[in-house]
Amino acid sequence: MRASIKDIARATGYSITTVSLVLNNKGNKISAETTAKILEAARALHYRPNQLAVSLVKQRSKTFGLIVPDISNGYFSSLATGIERGCQKYGRMLFLCSTNDQRSRNIKYINRLAEMGVDGIFDIISRDTTLEEGIVEVQLMNDLGIPHILVDRILDAPGCAGIENNHIQGGYLATQHLIDLGHRHIACVTGPTLLEDARRRYAGYKKALRESGIPLEEQLIYRGDYTQASGKAAVKSWSDGSYTAVFACNDASAFGVCQQLLAEGKTIPGDISVVGYDDAIYAEMLQVPLTTIRQPIQEMGMEAARQLTEMINRHTTLKEPIVFEPQLILRSSTAERNRP
Repeated sequence: MRASIKDIARATGYSITTVSLVLNNKGNKISAETTAKILEAARALHYRPNQLAVSLVKQRSKTFGLIVPDISNGYFSSLATGIERGCQKYGRMLFLCSTNDQRSRNIKYINRLAEMGVDGIFDIISRDTTLEEGIVEVQLMNDLGIPHILVDRILDAPGCAGIENNHIQGGYLATQHLIDLGHRHIACVTGPTLLEDARRRYAGYKKALRESGIPLEEQLIYRGDYTQASGKAAVKSWSDGSYTAVFACNDASAFGVCQQLLAEGKTIPGDISVVGYDDAIYAEMLQVPLTTIRQPIQEMGMEAARQLTEMINRHTTLKEPIVFEPQLILRSSTAERNRP
């Protein structure tokens, strides 16, 4: 049985009120001798405060919930690591919920976390979520009275600010790198077009082409879904071989691109240069180490933890997005164009 304050009072002969004041660090008017006896009895009885009871009194559980699309995905596991480190720093425990990128499970977990009494939620929306559905998801957390912050996958709507990466700049850097290497026929594997971050990466790709006077070739655009399978399918769809480079809007699809190119007897970067996005942990371990766009993932996670803690302590909301800047990481998968 868990030892209670009553047990300590019975063991020491002091009142429950006196014991409670000492254990809650409010016994400044209680003698040092009495305090020492009470603390010694608490240690001997292996007393631990009942956190549920404390939470009910203080209306704080010191817990956060994290809703993540797929914890097996290296990007999201790194992001979760950053958030968890931040939670440790700010004295919070973290409940992890992985949704398999299904919006219905986001909604289920929001309600379940609310029932559990978490102090706040980090929400990463699923890739099948429309803007309207995303706004409804945010409104649900507002209606439940749970402080929350969107991370990575943000919504371009009022009241939906979060922690994000400058994805337009990321797409631009990736594409401009290929242009600087002399490529003019640059294919693109996009992410799910429902997601704002995917649309922004694609916008950065188009911006780089436009500024260099390179026409957009619609037949070289493959609407992907951030999966390895979509990268493979993209290469199969470009059977005429009219491209010399590929910008894949995440590393998983870039991995699929590389796999299919190699299966078809192409060399990377001899025949085709490839750039990914995310700098996933396996990017430098591929058969041809991948040039990619690095997001400061763990820094984003730690900042999310700091912001959510401040929102709770100060009873505020995040008014403006917090934007991190991406970085081009050069490896072996890109080279100067060596054919027309």
